[in-house]
Amino acid sequence: MRKFKQVFTAGIISLAVIFSGGAVQADHSGDREVAVVEKGDTLYALANKYHTSIARISELNHLEGTTIYPGQRLILSEDEEAYHKIMAGSFSKKENAANRVSFLQKKDIPAVMSTAVINGKTHYRVQAGAFKNKKNAEKQLKAVKKAGIKDAYIIAEERLQIFGLAPGDAYDDILSRMGEPKKTEAYLNIESLYYQNDGAGVRVTKNMKDGTIGSLAVYPEYLSERMFPALPFTKEQVIEEYGQANKTESVTCYESAKCVELIYQLDNHELKVRIDRDGSTVQFMELTHLIYR
Repeated sequence: MRKFKQVFTAGIISLAVIFSGGAVQADHSGDREVAVVEKGDTLYALANKYHTSIARISELNHLEGTTIYPGQRLILSEDEEAYHKIMAGSFSKKENAANRVSFLQKKDIPAVMSTAVINGKTHYRVQAGAFKNKKNAEKQLKAVKKAGIKDAYIIAEERLQIFGLAPGDAYDDILSRMGEPKKTEAYLNIESLYYQNDGAGVRVTKNMKDGTIGSLAVYPEYLSERMFPALPFTKEQVIEEYGQANKTESVTCYESAKCVELIYQLDNHELKVRIDRDGSTVQFMELTHLIYR
């Protein structure tokens, strides 16, 4: 794939102003446990040490065999912090979903519409809230059913994250989970982290108030797939990790070519994943808190 040029876009600049003998080293920051593989480690030893299975570690890290490498950073567990979403309908016609949203809003129940493509068919889904606390979700579900949507239900989804990192996390969590970069470049409150010499693999905009992560962008082509196997490097891996996108948009890239962006939204967070014109390769992933846009 031809490498695409990284630039500081107007959007990133505006964010900067607004945000004005031992086997394993385990990191417990964030919600996903990470292990740094050392010489002599095996998947069997990791699975025994962390009370999991070889199959589970392989699944979380897209491993096709049992070979692991020194320096590799492996996800050992899933994010335990899930959001409980109230689903109030799924429709093949957008108009019907829009009518359901309007109906709920007139009942003072917040509702939004999203899309999901399943087996090539677009479905328009209506969501009436997302809650960390399951009891609050159950209370909302009761209100939705009382309004007349008897088939409403709750589903649990993990928070949006990239390698276990999300807006609001400490900046140091990036270093503890992904390791120390070869070099770092700073511009205003934006830091670019170089894990390889050919480009910044991670770009973070810090919150001006407390230095936490304001937005996080990851460029897989400037990261080693061997060292970070849990990161999605292909569209197939993105969908496996996050499911079907809420929205899919066609955008211009490489001056005149067409690329696709998969957009996920949950609890005021938005994850945007751009897929290269080859239809498979991930160009970048950007995770932002919507209130800062």
